[in-house]
Amino acid sequence: MNPARLLRPVIRGLLPERARAGVRWVIRKTPARRLYTEADDELALIANELKNLDSVPWQENINPASTAGMTERVIEIPWVISRYAGERRVLDVGTTWALPVYSVALAKLPIPELYGVDLVAGRVAGFQMTQADVRALPYEDGSFELILCVSTLEHIGLDVSGYGGEAENHTTGDLAAMRELARVLAPDGRLLVTVPFGRAQRLHWLKQYDQPSWDALVGQVDLEVIEEAHYAFGDVRGWRRAYAPRLPDRGFQEMGAPNATGVLCAALRRRTKPAP
Repeated sequence: MNPARLLRPVIRGLLPERARAGVRWVIRKTPARRLYTEADDELALIANELKNLDSVPWQENINPASTAGMTERVIEIPWVISRYAGERRVLDVGTTWALPVYSVALAKLPIPELYGVDLVAGRVAGFQMTQADVRALPYEDGSFELILCVSTLEHIGLDVSGYGGEAENHTTGDLAAMRELARVLAPDGRLLVTVPFGRAQRLHWLKQYDQPSWDALVGQVDLEVIEEAHYAFGDVRGWRRAYAPRLPDRGFQEMGAPNATGVLCAALRRRTKPAP
């Protein structure tokens, strides 16, 4: 048996998911990388998906079965990176804790002005970093043509002490964040968001959305969905494209999942018609 598989349950219990992935990235750069094979290393799989991107927006892994037992990052990262469309000013939310495979890929895109914002101070190569709360961004209205919020919205206003922030308990942190992101989004800009999806659930450090709760959130902000994709976790079959009504009614980390059992990837823009 691969020794790394024996260590993973221990690591999962001690470190936040983003920190665990960062540890895996460091391990791959050291002699200990022999513990990881290309077949079971999701960072290598993500890197391979990014390498094979073309001009068509990414929809599904080249070999979905190869993602069995992996986190939703194997979906979120290629989905978001492939949807860059030449925007000049881009803001990434939650950059300090982002996986290097994601931040490096983003920094390699031909983005003239790439900004990153996080509650936790940090330096990330290729980004103009700012330490700030996404609910009170230090940017002017309409500042960005593209905003990226990967696996971050669900944590806002809750206990983010595991990521170096404060332990809060606000039920509407995600709503406040979405309103602020809508404010700094350019009139013709796009916001790309990914969140855990399945059974509506609120844990001390994150929310998981179902379709009604997601629709209710979007309905309260000056944004509208222009693209939406759902994916379902499979411990054996891997991550596959799904439709919201057919997604399993599962909670976070159920079905043997390391994190979410489903993920929603969405592109939004400023609302063109008044909300009903």
